[in-house]
Amino acid sequence: MESALDEVDNFLGPVLRKPNQPGQGQTIIQLLSTSLSTPQPSTNTNDDWYQRKVVIEKALDLLGHVYQACRSNNLDVNHIDLVTTPKNQKIISALIDLIVIEGIYPCLSHGVGIPMERRLKSALRGGFVTTQMTEDQDDKANHDRLLDTIVSRMFTMAISQSRLASSIQERAYVDLIAATSQLAFGPESNIENKSYFTDVFKTLIISKSAMDLFPLLTSLLHPSCPQWFRDSITNCLSVLPLRSNGVRQTINFIASASDSNVSSNDGQSTGPAMSLEALARASKLLTSVPSHLTPDEYLTDLAPQLLDLLDDPTADNKRIASYIVGNGILSKRKIGSPGTAGWRLFAEPVLESLNPSVKRLPVPEELLKQAVDRLAALVQFHPNPGLTKRLVGPILLPLWGLLCYALESQRAHWADQVYQILTTYMKISVTDAQLLLLGDSVMWNGTSSWIFMPGASGGVEIRQRETSKHGFNSVAEIMMMVDNRIEQFSKLLKSAFLTDDQLSKIFTHASKRWLLGSQQSRSRKILGDARDGSKDPIESLVSTKLTQKLLEDYKDRISSSIDGILQLVEPILSAFVSEHKQSVERRARSAKPSILSLSNMTGQEEAQGDEEESKETIAAALSLLSAVLTSSDPSEETNSSLITRLQDSLTYINQAQFSLDHSLTKTASNILLLLQLHLSTPPGQPTAITSNPADPYAEQRTTHRIALHHLTDPLAPVRAQGLSSLTTLISNSSPILDITSTASLLISLLQDEEEYIYLSAIKALGMLASNHPRTVMKMLVERYVDKDEEAGLDVRIKIGEALNKTVEGLGELFTGEGAVMVGSSMMAVASRRGHKPKTQRKREREQRKEAKARKEAEEAWDGEVPESSEGESEEAKIKAYIGAITSGWSDTGREEDLRVRTSALSILSTAVETNMAALGPTITSEAIDCALAILKVEKNDAQAILRRAAVMVVMSVVKAIDAAEERGVQLGFGFAGANLAEVITVLGYVEATDRDETVIGHVRAVIESLEAWRTKSLLGMSKTAERAFGLDALRSRELPSRPRIQEIE
Repeated sequence: MESALDEVDNFLGPVLRKPNQPGQGQTIIQLLSTSLSTPQPSTNTNDDWYQRKVVIEKALDLLGHVYQACRSNNLDVNHIDLVTTPKNQKIISALIDLIVIEGIYPCLSHGVGIPMERRLKSALRGGFVTTQMTEDQDDKANHDRLLDTIVSRMFTMAISQSRLASSIQERAYVDLIAATSQLAFGPESNIENKSYFTDVFKTLIISKSAMDLFPLLTSLLHPSCPQWFRDSITNCLSVLPLRSNGVRQTINFIASASDSNVSSNDGQSTGPAMSLEALARASKLLTSVPSHLTPDEYLTDLAPQLLDLLDDPTADNKRIASYIVGNGILSKRKIGSPGTAGWRLFAEPVLESLNPSVKRLPVPEELLKQAVDRLAALVQFHPNPGLTKRLVGPILLPLWGLLCYALESQRAHWADQVYQILTTYMKISVTDAQLLLLGDSVMWNGTSSWIFMPGASGGVEIRQRETSKHGFNSVAEIMMMVDNRIEQFSKLLKSAFLTDDQLSKIFTHASKRWLLGSQQSRSRKILGDARDGSKDPIESLVSTKLTQKLLEDYKDRISSSIDGILQLVEPILSAFVSEHKQSVERRARSAKPSILSLSNMTGQEEAQGDEEESKETIAAALSLLSAVLTSSDPSEETNSSLITRLQDSLTYINQAQFSLDHSLTKTASNILLLLQLHLSTPPGQPTAITSNPADPYAEQRTTHRIALHHLTDPLAPVRAQGLSSLTTLISNSSPILDITSTASLLISLLQDEEEYIYLSAIKALGMLASNHPRTVMKMLVERYVDKDEEAGLDVRIKIGEALNKTVEGLGELFTGEGAVMVGSSMMAVASRRGHKPKTQRKREREQRKEAKARKEAEEAWDGEVPESSEGESEEAKIKAYIGAITSGWSDTGREEDLRVRTSALSILSTAVETNMAALGPTITSEAIDCALAILKVEKNDAQAILRRAAVMVVMSVVKAIDAAEERGVQLGFGFAGANLAEVITVLGYVEATDRDETVIGHVRAVIESLEAWRTKSLLGMSKTAERAFGLDALRSRELPSRPRIQEIE
């Protein structure tokens, strides 16, 4: 091992150790080839390629020697440790980099492989010239042969279990993938054994886990890569989720790439906290069907992993899976509509478990619980009214029956979960027809084929029905069950926050079932219907109880149903009056002795029974009529003839005191008095029913009231629906909205923990600001500046995001006092003038607490606490570095948190680009000075985000000036003279000295933009450019543009 490493060290000496007199302008290949005694190439051989071939083959030989030494079975522990020493690691890394940079890269086609600037920093010494190889046909064949040699010899080393393999995988694995892809799939590849390299490519992909492959393969995709290469890589990426645990690894990769807090990368049950943007990317990637698979094949393989994630007890994993299934699959017509693979795999099992056919009976407790859990996740974590309607609508009655059974059998966990599903559906997707169906099916406990029963583990399962129709044992049980279910139905209606019109429809429908049931049964008797003329007693009891409960709970909200009740009760009263008159006539005839009267005596007993039943119906009708008239007035559209007929029937009942019960006549008398109070004229004259004029905005007020109620709901989908309704009112410029209170409400929603809620609130604030810019911007700026230090960091950042979107959306409307207010306030926050004494005191308390803990630890150790980084993983080091950066953002003493200052600079940049003229020269000049001061003074690593934003302020000013010149707008200020020179000087200094690559990239872009602007201004000879570069002074020396006529002799 030592000899192999020494041989590598001697070979790489010229490019590892800095010589006393390095060759000027030499390449690495030229420098290394001089130390090798190689025969001269033939006259037909390209000298550059021959030197490269010799050097790379020598490097491969040396790498092979190290590989064989690592594989030797005679190595002891000391020899093995030689490979891992820092010096030898550097030597091996340099050898691998030589093969990759000088062997693989020059042979790759344009666009294949990782761009050189994105590679790991080379272990080779810098200062050498790198040349590209020529692209003629002969050299192309030489390139392929060299790639063939490199891949064939390094492939075995890279996938081995030796210690050398880890170094190759770290520094060259992605390059081997690119090279093998070119040899296997490249259209210009001259290699004969393409099938061999196709197998090698597959082996390289299979040998790595999905979590390792994602960053490698995605780094190979960039705009300049050729289509054949892009296809080969994307095909590999698309099937990675189909691997074992591939879905979790895909999600963890996207979460880590989006700077989310990934709790683990090993695919365990703890899930990553992903942003909505990261969720959308994960959903798009996981639901994109590979080109070589059909949707059925792909989703069939993918479904078990997604369902396993959906069944995970961790809330984060459930949320992620429900978003992917709901938004990525079931919401797409091609793969998620009924009849497609997505619906068959994800929706049908849930629906069939909760409403099974006879063939699927019984449904065990485990399967039923799984279906309820999956449905709850899809409904509650995914705010999609359309999907909720499609999933819950077909099983509304089974869910209602399961809720009632769980409550009656005291299975609280089941009841709570099903109740949340039903309330979510009732609030965002329920229809009037379904409300009426639920009201008709209060006692529903299963179909004719199955019924809910106790489960084997104390839960609920579905079994085949074997009992009677209702499965009840006693009258007392029936009465108690009816009361409980009516109470639960009323509770469900209250949670749904229904409109008055919906409540009125339910009440009217229940009243019809109550009052007309006995009428229909008597009609069947009269017509000789063969069916049983008696009404189901339980159904009659439920209708009665439901009507009474609705009248009791919603007495003040069913006024719109009064006309319907009047139309319902009037024919019942008229029919009763007609029957009663006939009954009186029959009694009068029977009082006179005759043969006819003797023949009618046999039917008197049956007539008396019908009359008693009719009296019960009339008593209920009068009671209902009295209740609704007491609670509200009839509308002005009520038919006057209907009121007249009601009065006539009530007058008859009131006067029939000797033939009817006193309670009926008394009730009729009271109702007549109520009607007379509602009429503007006395009886006998034309009736004119008065009412308040109709509110033209009644529907909008109802929508607003429901939206406000939904926004306070604990369920996120319901809050999303309420925010959607409020946004609709804002977009329609509804006059019922109070701008200040609405803006305050939307700002409070920025604190919502669900990302799609506060993102929608930001959008709504932008819409509100488009109509009322000054009011909304003033409130946002005040909350953002936070002089009283009441808002937390996250809230201020979200408010800043809302303010940024608002300014951007206003466009030309961003002007006047509002623009100046935004500009000056952002300058105050972005600069070091924003002192926070309360925050400083809090930070000082935390520092004292940390110092106390450190002192106690030192006392326990009897001296300084030892710090050992031995055995610390690379991931732990990265986390420690990130922790130091984030602590530097907040540990700023009396000054603002760096993240808030960065946010303020971003808002300022947006304001400059939107309408720099509205900000004026003072604020613009201060913005430039502030940005330059930040670039010159705030240089540590934690302040990199601040420097990035400062550079973008300068870029925004350049863009705004350029855009103004394009439009021919005279701003009255801009870059000029010493000011422009200072900007260029500071930017050049930052480019040369800054350690943050993002800052350097931004600076280069700004410098290029400035150069382009200067060039365009000079060529265009605009007025602004003339002033900037002093050309206006030159122009003033020219002859006057107006000719003068001078008389000469």
